[in-house]
Amino acid sequence: MGKVHAAITGRLRDFIEAQHVFFVATAPLAADGHLNVSPRGIPGTFAVLDERTFAWLDGTGSGSETIAHLRENGRITVMFCAFEGPPNIVRLHGTGRVVGVYDEEYDALAAHFTELPGARAVVVVDVERVSDSCGFGVPLMSFVGDRDLLPPYFERKGVKGSADYRRRKNRTSLDGLRAFDDDPLDEWSTLEGLAAIRERLGAQIDGWEFPASYAVAVDGDFPHVNQPGGVHKLPAAVLGTVLKHDGSTATLEVSRQQLDEAITTLAPAAACTDIDHPNLAAWRAIAERLDAHGGGTVTAVFVRSVDDPVGSELDAALRAAW
Repeated sequence: MGKVHAAITGRLRDFIEAQHVFFVATAPLAADGHLNVSPRGIPGTFAVLDERTFAWLDGTGSGSETIAHLRENGRITVMFCAFEGPPNIVRLHGTGRVVGVYDEEYDALAAHFTELPGARAVVVVDVERVSDSCGFGVPLMSFVGDRDLLPPYFERKGVKGSADYRRRKNRTSLDGLRAFDDDPLDEWSTLEGLAAIRERLGAQIDGWEFPASYAVAVDGDFPHVNQPGGVHKLPAAVLGTVLKHDGSTATLEVSRQQLDEAITTLAPAAACTDIDHPNLAAWRAIAERLDAHGGGTVTAVFVRSVDDPVGSELDAALRAAW
Protein backbone atom coordinates (compact mmCIF):
# COMPACT_ATOMS: atom_id res chain seq x y z
CA MET A 1 0.00 0.00 0.00
CA GLY A 2 2.75 2.47 0.91
CA LYS A 3 5.58 3.33 -1.45
CA VAL A 4 8.84 5.27 -1.17
CA HIS A 5 9.75 7.45 -4.16
CA ALA A 6 13.10 8.75 -5.36
CA ALA A 7 11.93 12.35 -5.75
CA ILE A 8 8.96 14.76 -5.88
CA THR A 9 8.10 14.38 -9.55
CA GLY A 10 5.22 13.60 -11.87
CA ARG A 11 1.91 12.82 -10.25
CA LEU A 12 3.31 13.39 -6.74
CA ARG A 13 4.23 16.96 -7.57
CA ASP A 14 0.92 17.54 -9.32
CA PHE A 15 -0.93 16.17 -6.29
CA ILE A 16 1.00 18.39 -3.82
CA GLU A 17 0.50 21.54 -5.85
CA ALA A 18 -3.23 20.88 -6.21
CA GLN A 19 -3.87 20.75 -2.46
CA HIS A 20 -5.53 23.50 -0.44
CA VAL A 21 -3.96 22.58 2.89
CA PHE A 22 -1.03 20.61 4.30
CA PHE A 23 0.25 19.76 7.77
CA VAL A 24 3.70 20.08 9.32
CA ALA A 25 4.95 18.15 12.35
CA THR A 26 8.02 19.03 14.43
CA ALA A 27 9.38 18.29 17.90
CA PRO A 28 12.04 19.55 20.28
CA LEU A 29 14.91 17.33 21.36
CA ALA A 30 13.84 17.27 25.01
CA ALA A 31 11.96 14.11 25.96
CA ASP A 32 9.36 16.13 27.86
CA GLY A 33 9.05 18.84 25.21
CA HIS A 34 5.83 19.70 23.40
CA LEU A 35 5.42 18.17 19.94
CA ASN A 36 3.69 20.36 17.38
CA VAL A 37 1.40 19.82 14.39
CA SER A 38 0.30 22.84 12.38
CA PRO A 39 -1.87 23.35 9.29
CA ARG A 40 -0.76 25.56 6.41
CA GLY A 41 -2.68 26.50 3.31
CA ILE A 42 -3.04 30.15 2.26
CA PRO A 43 -3.20 30.10 -1.58
CA GLY A 44 0.06 30.82 -3.35
CA THR A 45 2.24 30.41 -0.26
CA PHE A 46 3.72 26.94 -0.80
CA ALA A 47 5.51 25.21 -3.66
CA VAL A 48 7.77 22.38 -4.74
CA LEU A 49 10.97 24.21 -5.66
CA ASP A 50 12.66 21.15 -7.16
CA GLU A 51 12.42 17.38 -6.91
CA ARG A 52 14.04 17.35 -3.45
CA THR A 53 12.98 20.74 -2.04
CA PHE A 54 9.67 22.00 -0.67
CA ALA A 55 9.08 25.45 0.80
CA TRP A 56 6.37 27.73 2.13
CA LEU A 57 5.98 31.39 2.98
CA ASP A 58 5.43 31.45 6.73
CA GLY A 59 3.02 34.06 8.02
CA THR A 60 3.02 35.59 11.48
CA GLY A 61 0.86 33.55 13.85
CA SER A 62 -0.10 33.30 17.49
CA GLY A 63 2.82 30.95 18.12
CA SER A 64 6.14 29.94 16.64
CA GLU A 65 6.65 26.28 17.51
CA THR A 66 7.67 25.10 14.04
CA ILE A 67 10.37 27.76 13.72
CA ALA A 68 11.66 27.04 17.23
CA HIS A 69 11.95 23.31 16.59
CA LEU A 70 13.60 23.77 13.20
CA ARG A 71 16.15 26.17 14.66
CA GLU A 72 16.96 23.66 17.36
CA ASN A 73 17.16 20.43 15.36
CA GLY A 74 15.71 20.80 11.84
CA ARG A 75 13.54 17.65 11.90
CA ILE A 76 10.23 17.98 10.05
CA THR A 77 7.52 15.97 8.33
CA VAL A 78 5.15 17.55 5.83
CA MET A 79 1.89 15.73 5.04
CA PHE A 80 -0.68 16.18 2.29
CA CYS A 81 -4.05 14.36 2.29
CA ALA A 82 -6.56 13.86 -0.50
CA PHE A 83 -9.93 15.09 0.77
CA GLU A 84 -11.38 14.92 -2.75
CA GLY A 85 -10.88 12.43 -5.56
CA PRO A 86 -8.85 9.20 -5.24
CA PRO A 87 -7.52 8.54 -1.71
CA ASN A 88 -3.91 9.43 -1.13
CA ILE A 89 -1.50 10.62 1.54
CA VAL A 90 1.93 12.03 0.69
CA ARG A 91 4.60 12.58 3.32
CA LEU A 92 7.86 14.49 2.95
CA HIS A 93 10.43 13.73 5.65
CA GLY A 94 13.40 16.03 5.79
CA THR A 95 15.38 18.82 7.36
CA GLY A 96 13.94 22.31 7.52
CA ARG A 97 15.67 25.66 7.75
CA VAL A 98 14.23 29.09 8.48
CA VAL A 99 15.06 32.02 6.22
CA GLY A 100 13.77 35.05 8.11
CA VAL A 101 12.38 38.20 6.56
CA TYR A 102 15.60 40.07 7.48
CA ASP A 103 17.93 37.47 5.92
CA GLU A 104 19.71 38.14 2.60
CA GLU A 105 18.25 35.00 1.01
CA TYR A 106 14.67 35.93 1.89
CA ASP A 107 13.70 38.11 -1.09
CA ALA A 108 14.81 35.56 -3.68
CA LEU A 109 12.89 32.77 -1.95
CA ALA A 110 9.80 34.89 -1.24
CA ALA A 111 9.58 35.67 -4.98
CA HIS A 112 8.27 32.11 -5.49
CA PHE A 113 5.09 32.98 -3.57
CA THR A 114 2.15 35.33 -3.46
CA GLU A 115 2.76 38.40 -1.29
CA LEU A 116 1.55 37.79 2.27
CA PRO A 117 1.06 40.62 4.79
CA GLY A 118 2.83 39.78 8.03
CA ALA A 119 5.15 37.20 6.43
CA ARG A 120 8.02 36.43 8.79
CA ALA A 121 10.04 33.76 6.98
CA VAL A 122 10.35 31.22 4.22
CA VAL A 123 10.70 27.68 5.53
CA VAL A 124 12.76 25.50 3.20
CA VAL A 125 12.60 21.72 3.57
CA ASP A 126 15.42 19.63 2.15
CA VAL A 127 13.49 16.43 1.52
CA GLU A 128 15.22 13.17 2.43
CA ARG A 129 12.30 10.75 2.07
CA VAL A 130 9.23 10.92 -0.19
CA SER A 131 6.42 8.45 0.36
CA ASP A 132 2.73 7.99 -0.30
CA SER A 133 0.10 5.66 1.10
CA CYS A 134 -3.51 4.76 0.47
CA GLY A 135 -5.38 7.36 2.50
CA PHE A 136 -8.41 5.05 2.83
CA GLY A 137 -9.10 6.44 6.32
CA VAL A 138 -9.22 10.09 5.22
CA PRO A 139 -12.81 11.32 4.78
CA LEU A 140 -14.16 12.87 1.61
CA MET A 141 -14.75 16.59 2.13
CA SER A 142 -15.62 19.37 -0.28
CA PHE A 143 -13.58 22.56 -0.46
CA VAL A 144 -15.82 25.57 0.17
CA GLY A 145 -13.29 28.37 0.12
CA ASP A 146 -10.33 30.04 1.80
CA ARG A 147 -10.78 32.17 4.91
CA ASP A 148 -9.81 35.72 4.01
CA LEU A 149 -8.92 36.65 7.58
CA LEU A 150 -5.21 36.39 8.32
CA PRO A 151 -3.81 38.54 5.47
CA PRO A 152 -6.20 41.48 6.13
CA TYR A 153 -5.49 41.23 9.87
CA PHE A 154 -1.76 41.79 9.42
CA GLU A 155 -2.27 44.24 6.57
CA ARG A 156 -4.14 46.44 9.06
CA LYS A 157 -1.27 46.11 11.54
CA GLY A 158 1.31 47.09 8.95
CA VAL A 159 4.99 46.17 8.99
CA LYS A 160 5.78 47.72 12.38
CA GLY A 161 2.56 46.48 13.98
CA SER A 162 3.25 42.94 12.76
CA ALA A 163 6.73 43.12 14.30
CA ASP A 164 5.18 44.33 17.58
CA TYR A 165 2.87 41.30 17.51
CA ARG A 166 5.76 38.90 16.87
CA ARG A 167 7.79 40.35 19.74
CA ARG A 168 4.82 39.61 21.98
CA LYS A 169 3.87 36.17 20.64
CA ASN A 170 6.70 34.64 18.64
CA ARG A 171 10.00 35.07 20.46
CA THR A 172 10.02 31.70 22.28
CA SER A 173 8.35 28.30 22.04
CA LEU A 174 6.14 26.65 24.63
CA ASP A 175 9.30 25.05 26.03
CA GLY A 176 11.27 28.29 26.09
CA LEU A 177 13.31 27.60 22.94
CA ARG A 178 14.41 30.44 20.72
CA ALA A 179 11.71 30.92 18.10
CA PHE A 180 11.24 33.99 15.88
CA ASP A 181 13.28 36.62 17.69
CA ASP A 182 14.64 38.27 14.54
CA ASP A 183 12.73 41.57 14.72
CA PRO A 184 15.16 44.41 15.54
CA LEU A 185 14.92 46.15 18.89
CA ASP A 186 16.50 49.49 17.89
CA GLU A 187 13.22 51.35 18.32
CA TRP A 188 13.03 50.17 21.93
CA SER A 189 16.29 51.84 22.91
CA THR A 190 15.15 55.49 22.71
CA LEU A 191 12.43 57.55 24.37
CA GLU A 192 11.11 58.55 20.94
CA GLY A 193 10.93 54.91 19.90
CA LEU A 194 9.11 53.87 23.06
CA ALA A 195 6.60 56.67 22.53
CA ALA A 196 5.95 55.48 18.98
CA ILE A 197 5.46 51.89 20.15
CA ARG A 198 3.13 53.08 22.92
CA GLU A 199 0.92 54.97 20.49
CA ARG A 200 0.97 52.12 17.97
CA LEU A 201 -0.15 49.56 20.55
CA GLY A 202 -2.88 51.85 21.88
CA ALA A 203 -4.21 52.51 18.38
CA GLN A 204 -4.83 48.79 17.91
CA ILE A 205 -7.12 48.49 20.96
CA ASP A 206 -10.74 49.44 20.29
CA GLY A 207 -11.77 52.35 22.51
CA TRP A 208 -8.34 52.62 24.13
CA GLU A 209 -7.62 55.51 26.47
CA PHE A 210 -4.59 55.66 28.72
CA PRO A 211 -5.75 55.14 32.31
CA ALA A 212 -5.00 57.73 35.00
CA SER A 213 -3.63 54.94 37.19
CA TYR A 214 -3.07 51.20 37.01
CA ALA A 215 -1.19 48.41 38.73
CA VAL A 216 -0.81 44.65 38.91
CA ALA A 217 -1.35 42.92 42.27
CA VAL A 218 -0.37 39.48 43.52
CA ASP A 219 -2.56 38.10 46.29
CA GLY A 220 -3.81 41.64 46.90
CA ASP A 221 -0.36 43.26 47.14
CA PHE A 222 0.85 45.91 44.68
CA PRO A 223 4.63 45.77 44.12
CA HIS A 224 4.31 49.03 42.16
CA VAL A 225 1.52 51.57 41.62
CA ASN A 226 1.41 53.98 38.69
CA GLN A 227 0.22 57.24 40.16
CA PRO A 228 -2.14 59.67 38.41
CA GLY A 229 -0.09 62.07 36.32
CA GLY A 230 2.72 59.55 35.88
CA VAL A 231 4.61 58.99 32.63
CA HIS A 232 4.64 55.18 32.44
CA LYS A 233 2.16 54.78 29.60
CA LEU A 234 3.88 52.04 27.56
CA PRO A 235 3.32 49.35 30.24
CA ALA A 236 -0.36 50.35 30.31
CA ALA A 237 -0.63 49.81 26.56
CA VAL A 238 1.19 46.49 26.86
CA LEU A 239 -1.14 45.36 29.64
CA GLY A 240 -4.20 46.48 27.68
CA THR A 241 -2.97 44.63 24.60
CA VAL A 242 -2.38 41.38 26.48
CA LEU A 243 -5.66 41.54 28.44
CA LYS A 244 -7.66 42.86 25.46
CA HIS A 245 -8.85 45.73 27.65
CA ASP A 246 -9.54 49.31 26.61
CA GLY A 247 -8.11 51.02 29.69
CA SER A 248 -11.48 51.73 31.31
CA THR A 249 -11.88 51.44 35.08
CA ALA A 250 -11.94 47.72 35.85
CA THR A 251 -10.45 44.95 37.97
CA LEU A 252 -9.33 42.01 35.86
CA GLU A 253 -7.89 38.58 36.62
CA VAL A 254 -4.51 37.93 34.99
CA SER A 255 -3.48 34.38 34.09
CA ARG A 256 0.12 33.25 34.40
CA GLN A 257 0.29 33.00 30.61
CA GLN A 258 -0.88 36.61 30.29
CA LEU A 259 1.61 37.78 32.89
CA ASP A 260 4.46 36.05 31.06
CA GLU A 261 3.27 37.53 27.76
CA ALA A 262 3.20 41.02 29.28
CA ILE A 263 6.74 40.58 30.61
CA THR A 264 7.98 39.28 27.24
CA THR A 265 6.35 42.19 25.43
CA LEU A 266 7.71 44.89 27.73
CA ALA A 267 11.18 43.38 28.27
CA PRO A 268 12.84 44.99 25.20
CA ALA A 269 12.11 48.42 26.72
CA ALA A 270 14.96 47.81 29.17
CA ALA A 271 17.25 48.73 26.27
CA CYS A 272 16.27 52.35 26.90
CA THR A 273 18.45 53.44 29.81
CA ASP A 274 17.14 57.02 29.92
CA ILE A 275 14.31 55.96 32.24
CA ASP A 276 13.65 53.39 34.93
CA HIS A 277 11.35 50.44 34.28
CA PRO A 278 9.49 49.85 37.56
CA ASN A 279 6.55 48.03 35.96
CA LEU A 280 8.80 45.48 34.28
CA ALA A 281 10.62 44.93 37.57
CA ALA A 282 7.31 44.58 39.44
CA TRP A 283 5.88 42.08 36.95
CA ARG A 284 9.03 40.00 37.09
CA ALA A 285 8.90 40.07 40.89
CA ILE A 286 5.32 38.81 40.74
CA ALA A 287 6.36 35.93 38.46
CA GLU A 288 9.18 35.02 40.85
CA ARG A 289 6.76 35.09 43.79
CA LEU A 290 4.35 32.80 41.95
CA ASP A 291 7.18 30.36 41.27
CA ALA A 292 8.41 30.48 44.87
CA HIS A 293 4.95 29.90 46.37
CA GLY A 294 3.61 27.49 43.77
CA GLY A 295 1.02 29.94 42.48
CA GLY A 296 -1.15 32.84 43.57
CA THR A 297 -3.80 35.24 42.34
CA VAL A 298 -2.72 37.99 39.96
CA THR A 299 -5.03 40.92 39.27
CA ALA A 300 -4.79 44.05 37.13
CA VAL A 301 -6.56 47.22 38.23
CA PHE A 302 -7.25 50.09 35.82
CA VAL A 303 -8.64 53.50 36.80
CA ARG A 304 -9.36 55.55 33.70
CA SER A 305 -10.35 58.70 35.61
CA VAL A 306 -9.83 59.62 39.24
CA ASP A 307 -13.50 60.65 39.26
CA ASP A 308 -14.72 57.15 38.33
CA PRO A 309 -16.53 55.28 41.12
CA VAL A 310 -14.56 52.61 42.99
CA GLY A 311 -15.26 49.24 41.46
CA SER A 312 -13.63 46.73 43.81
CA GLU A 313 -11.67 46.33 47.02
CA LEU A 314 -8.43 46.26 45.03
CA ASP A 315 -9.53 49.38 43.20
CA ALA A 316 -9.96 51.08 46.59
CA ALA A 317 -6.56 49.80 47.71
CA LEU A 318 -4.96 51.17 44.55
CA ARG A 319 -6.46 54.60 45.13
CA ALA A 320 -5.40 54.54 48.76
CA ALA A 321 -1.83 54.03 47.57
CA TRP A 322 -1.93 57.36 45.74
